[in-house]
Amino acid sequence: MTSSKTQQNSLKAIFLDRDGVLNRKLPENNYVRCPSEFDLLPEVLPALRIFRQLGFALVVITNQRGIARGLMSDNDLHKVHDFMNSLLRDAGLSLEGIYYCPHDKADYCDCRKPAPGMILAATEDLNIDLSSSFMVGDSASDIKAAQNAGVRSVLISQTAEETDADLVFRSLLGFAEFLLDRNCS
Repeated sequence: MTSSKTQQNSLKAIFLDRDGVLNRKLPENNYVRCPSEFDLLPEVLPALRIFRQLGFALVVITNQRGIARGLMSDNDLHKVHDFMNSLLRDAGLSLEGIYYCPHDKADYCDCRKPAPGMILAATEDLNIDLSSSFMVGDSASDIKAAQNAGVRSVLISQTAEETDADLVFRSLLGFAEFLLDRNCS
C-alpha cells in the first residue's frame, strides 16, 4: 500500500528512447559505439527545456543490443552516455537516470523493450507516478513497452500510418510544444 506522503512526493516523468528520439539513429544493425558517433538531434534541447519547465523528470530508456552482439562494451556505452550527459550539462539540463538493456532479442529478459522492466525499475528507483508520465519512442517496441508498463505512449515518426500509440508527433519538440500548449490553456 502506498502512503499519501509517497504519492505527494512522486514525480511525473518523460521516459525517452535514445536512438531516433534524442540522437540521430544509425542504419539498422549499426550502433552508436563511441561519442563521435553520437549526434544529438537539433530539436532535443529546446524540447527537454520545455519538459523541465513543465516539471517532468527526464529518464532515458534504451535497448543496447550491440553489447550482447559483442560490437561494443558496457564501457563504450558509458562513454557515449557520459558524452550525452556533458552535452546536456552544457545546455543547463540533466537526466534523472539512464536505464539500458544490454541483452539480445533471444535472451527474453524482462528489461528489453517491449518488456516494461526498465520503465518499472526507473519508476521504483525514482518514485515516478506512471499515470502522470509518458514514454516517448520511435518504434513499435517503445509503444508496446509503454503499454506494458501502464504509461501513456508517444510515437515520434515522420511516416506513422498505423500505430497503437496514444499520441504521434513528427518531432520531440512537437510533443513538448503540445504539452506546453495544453498546460497553458
